[in-house]
Amino acid sequence: MQTVQNTWKCVKCGYTFTAAPPPPPTCPSCKEKCEFVDVSCYTPDCAGTGQDPRLG
Repeated sequence: MQTVQNTWKCVKCGYTFTAAPPPPPTCPSCKEKCEFVDVSCYTPDCAGTGQDPRLG
């Protein structure tokens, strides 16, 4: 079984990374405690990037 990788975006600094589980509560980039938004895209609208520019 394949693990689904989601693209997560920090709402404070905009840093994005790909991971299967939800991200840690502290952003690896800005080192702030922040919320991460799942900006993964599974439609052809994303042009194969895996990230939906309309989200977050």
